[in-house]
Amino acid sequence: MSALFLPLVLSTACTVDERTLVVMAEEEQLDSWIVLEDLAREFEAEHPGVHVRLLPLGGAAGAQDKGKFMLAGDLQLDLLRIDITELAAYVGEGALLDLSPCFEADPTWDPQDYFPSVLAALRAPDGRLYGLPSTFTPYVMYVNRDLLHERGLEFPTPDWTWDDFLRAARSATRAADGNGRPATVGISLTQWLQAVAPWIWQNGARLLDDEGRAAMHEPAFVEALEFLHGLLHEERVASFDASFQNQLSQGLFQAGRAAFYGPVGYWETYRFRHIEDFAWDVVPLPRGERSATAIAMTVYVVPRTSAEPELAYRFLRRMAGERYQRTLARIGNGVPGLIAAARSADFLKPDVAPASEHVFLDVIPEARFLPPLSNWRAIETLCQAELEGILLVEDFDVAAACERMRAKTQRFLDREARRRSLPRMAPWAVPGTLALGLGVLVAIGLFRRGRRPVAWRAREERQAYVLLLPWGLGFLLFLVGPALVSLVLACSEWTPLRPFADKRWVALENVTRLFSDATFATSLKATAVYALVAVPLGLALALALALLLRRATFGVGAVRTLAYLPAIVSPVIIGALWRVLLRADDGLVNAGLEAVGLTGPAWLRDPDWVVPAFVLMSLWSVGAQMLVFLGALQAVDPALEEAARIDGAGTWRRFRHVLLPALTPVVLFNLLTGSINAFQIFAQPYVMTGGGPGDASRFLILYLYQTGFRHLDVGYASAIAWVVFALLALLCLVLLRWSRRWVWYAAETPS
Repeated sequence: MSALFLPLVLSTACTVDERTLVVMAEEEQLDSWIVLEDLAREFEAEHPGVHVRLLPLGGAAGAQDKGKFMLAGDLQLDLLRIDITELAAYVGEGALLDLSPCFEADPTWDPQDYFPSVLAALRAPDGRLYGLPSTFTPYVMYVNRDLLHERGLEFPTPDWTWDDFLRAARSATRAADGNGRPATVGISLTQWLQAVAPWIWQNGARLLDDEGRAAMHEPAFVEALEFLHGLLHEERVASFDASFQNQLSQGLFQAGRAAFYGPVGYWETYRFRHIEDFAWDVVPLPRGERSATAIAMTVYVVPRTSAEPELAYRFLRRMAGERYQRTLARIGNGVPGLIAAARSADFLKPDVAPASEHVFLDVIPEARFLPPLSNWRAIETLCQAELEGILLVEDFDVAAACERMRAKTQRFLDREARRRSLPRMAPWAVPGTLALGLGVLVAIGLFRRGRRPVAWRAREERQAYVLLLPWGLGFLLFLVGPALVSLVLACSEWTPLRPFADKRWVALENVTRLFSDATFATSLKATAVYALVAVPLGLALALALALLLRRATFGVGAVRTLAYLPAIVSPVIIGALWRVLLRADDGLVNAGLEAVGLTGPAWLRDPDWVVPAFVLMSLWSVGAQMLVFLGALQAVDPALEEAARIDGAGTWRRFRHVLLPALTPVVLFNLLTGSINAFQIFAQPYVMTGGGPGDASRFLILYLYQTGFRHLDVGYASAIAWVVFALLALLCLVLLRWSRRWVWYAAETPS
């Protein structure tokens, strides 16, 4: 692979026509996108015949997964921006090109132009360099200067301690009159692992020991998390609003109600630049036994699917060069990885908040990255479930949760170490399975065809087959084919960072692993509880609405439309809306409960209430089922109801003995579709909770997605998919057999 770069000629001319450079390095909605477009046009002008095609990263979680889809499909991708926590996974799976020969052949390259610790994080253990930094940020503490002044508190010094912080947080916390909720809090405490790691390191603890084994159970580790738990539940000087999912929402710090916010990175200056109601600044994190902080960083790399590696290297140098890095600094994307840009007036802007921008540079010597493992993001997800329990649940055993974190992490590390020795799957496995599956379908079709029909019927069959052919091809190509491929993957270990041909055989190990997977058991339980509660309640509400709106009275059409609208709104929008409605402190749902004298729960951060919260949300979208019931009600012969009325039957008896039997086929239809939809809930928990708190809302499909494209364990995700399919098939079979006892069809009675 390295030899590919040896003939690299660093000239500015390009004589090859119609060459395309595919770049995925920015999010289209950010200001930096326009700057990248200008850079691309300049590059095209300097390289005649070259077209730079810019693809948006996708934003938020999509920015971390979109490139993996392209790698899995072996699509051309010449330059990609990834998170540093995934760099080791990309390198370990052979997904990136080694750029060391490019740097060695480049007379303009000087590694001393970049921060040493930042550049070192991009090197493999053998010294090979795989990319250059985009922007990075140490984690610091944001401070509301005005709130501190109002409470008579001094602005923190650079060497302030945990005790200093706790005293200031206590003084800054004030309860509001009447409702008991805090008017101001000491700190809006960030809750994801990279933000929690500095507290752990400051207490002298570590994530991994010297031998690379999980060390989350050590006393210093437990003490650090007990300190954070105490801030939230004992001292009550911290708020719960600063979760990873809530970063883009209006938090307490933006509202001027939190004295401190953090630990968090430079990206918040981009959000906070429009704050005018109070003065704010940044300081280093308070120190415990020692000073320490974490670094978040994105990096530019060249994937293995690059068709233009030489051009990609040149463009990468431009993006990591001084001009572009200074532009990113002016915009506020982060600390430039290039030292000259970071120390320039484009980054250090004392006349623009934060005035103490130099803090981000001052703390670099004490900043560190999360351990460079094969896939640290997978470990973050494993730990996040327990971490959310520690931070969000008052009555929680912190030491036991830390031990579970250690066990989960160690199992993952052991599995990662073992899988590299697994045998590769035979190349004929996928085509053989597809051929076998197609043969089975053909055999079933021939078996069920029966006797050869008469000529006129055979002619009609041929015409029907011609009309059905497009659907049949789509069924085979887009349903049966992928399902059979996933069946092969369920017996293998494969990540989308590797070529599809590089699959490792594990037989039924993925299926047996499900029985010992506590997260899968929790996901299955959450999904089953949600389906058992949401589906019957949804049916009842949809039928009740249909009965109320069946008569063609004035305005009923508008009411029907309003009732149906939520059913066609994007699930992502519904999730974002209900995340606001269900906020514990200022959500409209709890405000309504408070108006009638009830205290609302912490819907989305209480493990006991998060599934009921999704049930409540599901009842808002029963409009589609309501329309189906309306259609069935209008098809009922009015003479039947009139005859029952003449015979003296009241409203309930007419419903029970006339309408309901006529509706039972529709009840069965809505029951089946509702059950299938309930087992497939994904977008709403993805947006609202990310699966938390703990694993309480990590429904099966969300867990499947995270396993495949966050943990990069597609084989295990495929096994989960087949288990979900089997459960749904069994459920539908049971419902259909049970329906024989209560579903009434025309001119029939249930058996």
